[in-house]
Amino acid sequence: MNRCLGMTSTKIGVGVLLLGVAALMTGCTTNQFVSGTDTLPVSGAAIQGMVHGGQNPVVGATVQLWAVGSGSYGAAATKVGSSVQTLAGGTFTLGAYTCPSSSALTYITASGGNPGLGTGANPNIMLATALGACGTLNAGTFIMMNEVTTAAAAYALGQYFTTTFGSASSDSFGAPATAQAQTGITNAFATVNNLVCGVSTNTLCTSATGNALTTATLTGSAGTVTVTPESAKLNTIADILAACVNSAGGTAGDPSACGQLFAEVATTSGTPPTDTLQAAVYMSLNPTSTNGNSTFPSACTAPPSPALPTPNNLCALYNLISSTPPFTAGSQPTDWTLGIQYTNATVLNDPQNMAADASGNIWVINHNGTTSASLTELIGSGGGTAQPGTPQVNVSTIGGQSISIIQPRNEAIDTNGNVFLDTTSSSRVLEYNATTPANSVSLSPAGGGSPYGIAIDGNNNVFYTHESSSATATVEEFLNDTLSATSEVEYAVDATSNQPEYAAIDTSGNLWMANGSATSGDETNILQMSGYNGSTACTVFPCVASTTGDTTLTQTYTQITGGTGSVPTLSEPWAVAAGPGGVVWTANVTGNAVTRMTSTTAGVNYGSATSLNKPEFIAVDGAGNVWAVNNTSSPGSVSEFVGTGSGVGTVLSPLNTGNSPFNVIGFSHAGIATGEGIAIDPSGNVWVASQVASTGGVFELVGAAAPTVTPISLALKNGSIGAKP
Repeated sequence: MNRCLGMTSTKIGVGVLLLGVAALMTGCTTNQFVSGTDTLPVSGAAIQGMVHGGQNPVVGATVQLWAVGSGSYGAAATKVGSSVQTLAGGTFTLGAYTCPSSSALTYITASGGNPGLGTGANPNIMLATALGACGTLNAGTFIMMNEVTTAAAAYALGQYFTTTFGSASSDSFGAPATAQAQTGITNAFATVNNLVCGVSTNTLCTSATGNALTTATLTGSAGTVTVTPESAKLNTIADILAACVNSAGGTAGDPSACGQLFAEVATTSGTPPTDTLQAAVYMSLNPTSTNGNSTFPSACTAPPSPALPTPNNLCALYNLISSTPPFTAGSQPTDWTLGIQYTNATVLNDPQNMAADASGNIWVINHNGTTSASLTELIGSGGGTAQPGTPQVNVSTIGGQSISIIQPRNEAIDTNGNVFLDTTSSSRVLEYNATTPANSVSLSPAGGGSPYGIAIDGNNNVFYTHESSSATATVEEFLNDTLSATSEVEYAVDATSNQPEYAAIDTSGNLWMANGSATSGDETNILQMSGYNGSTACTVFPCVASTTGDTTLTQTYTQITGGTGSVPTLSEPWAVAAGPGGVVWTANVTGNAVTRMTSTTAGVNYGSATSLNKPEFIAVDGAGNVWAVNNTSSPGSVSEFVGTGSGVGTVLSPLNTGNSPFNVIGFSHAGIATGEGIAIDPSGNVWVASQVASTGGVFELVGAAAPTVTPISLALKNGSIGAKP
């Protein structure tokens, strides 16, 4: 077992056999690929399936089994066995083939063919189904390929698709041969089974293959959750693809269904897709694209102009759906993001914060007032017959301390997979030892007060900030991943900020603190602490900083008090997050802005009341983009901004245009309500802690962000903040 990456020997997902992948993940402090033992080719049994365009069989389509590429994102895949043609009824049988290894991740495609035209074929057809590990395929495996399975694969795996559009020969899924990149794509394959019944080995499905999954129960060692994907929205995307599939095809810009589809999802460079898989991937990666051809008919009334993002192409795409769609479509969406909701009033009870570990497992704090708080792990790669989202750990006692009544607030994860919490009502700091729970620690730090913010640097030094309205606030540093009185360093916080509630470490090792309380008088500044030397200066613990007599410890403070953007000052800043190049971001709750800061700037604000609505928690993905969860009732939302480059601050999520149904802010979903936490995993999934219908829950935006190195401490160590694994 290698728990430093959040993995146990039981974490083997449906269709995602992790033989060898576990062996890849042998280091806690690097992100390097280590060759596994599962490298021998294995013979595969004949498998059968069917290809449909909507409800019509596709005859004469070319069916090919593929193993994902390695070396880069979207690397060329490898053909597994020979291709075959679909017969009458759209059926096919793949004969003997040889897998590169039993753990090699596989998918299958069907290109071209006649979808019931009478004569001829549609060259724009490209349908796909994500299968998982090659070793799980057997003579009893039955595969359906249609628009629903294609859309599910495109959304879960879109971050791993080739970046080249325009040629069907370039269609490919692949990932770099680094440990966490392989973890990300493995988990992404498992997520497909939470969306669609594409293959008979998916034990979550009770309906016929080829249909969207509507609901399922996930049971793990820590309890049960209900998984509810947005099946109507998945069907809507599939119906749009079906308009092209069930036709003679076309070229971008012509009046055909394919021509309109490709024109509306053309890339920013103007290169349109040439097949339906490319179109589905582009919809997933550009859910509010503004590049559509607005000359095509739109079903929307008086779309605003100009507006960014414009709903014109959203309407035109939705208008492609047939009057008798093959799948049960939903209503006109405000964007093309696709989500999955996980709920259970016991296991996910009033979630307040969350973080992802190196295996993509999501650790959720269940705050629930003062009655039944706990820490829950939702696994990222499945366990036994489980799927991502299955509860693996649920604890209410850490280090002998019951957390059910002491209000845990924030969390951070070190490079060894240990989870650190604080509790505001008992002045306790906690370490949950994920490898050996019996070695977990509960400690009352010397600084007293109310521990609130947590940050861990790349050397596993753990920092806690203390909120106090009546005493001098402090920062406690615990050295080298050790939560004990003999590793504690205490710093007095600058008197101008006496209630630091959230914390982050930047890429230069500076500690940033934000005060999210609107009643303390400090809600208009961010404090940066630099120059501390706690990792080497102490010989007697607890060490006390120079302000109380120890001259070997020095630190300086810099206040960030305003900006030059649309909101000129900070206004109730909450969570902070590190970006690349020493940048730190915070979310302004009452200012409806995200603020970009460095140690040498006063801060620049981006956003307004049309793009943000009470943002509280914030995260940076592997492209350096910034995600903020809006703390509003259902339907809630998350907003995304460009975080780096010449377009920094550009809004990528919907703006409130004032025109129904486009009068929403951010990526809006009914499964999000009163968002209280956000995390991005190595697959690019965006997870939101959400108080849903007063029962609590977690919502996952599938593949919406760039894959991200997790935990943050590992990204800091590897210099990969704002970079893909």
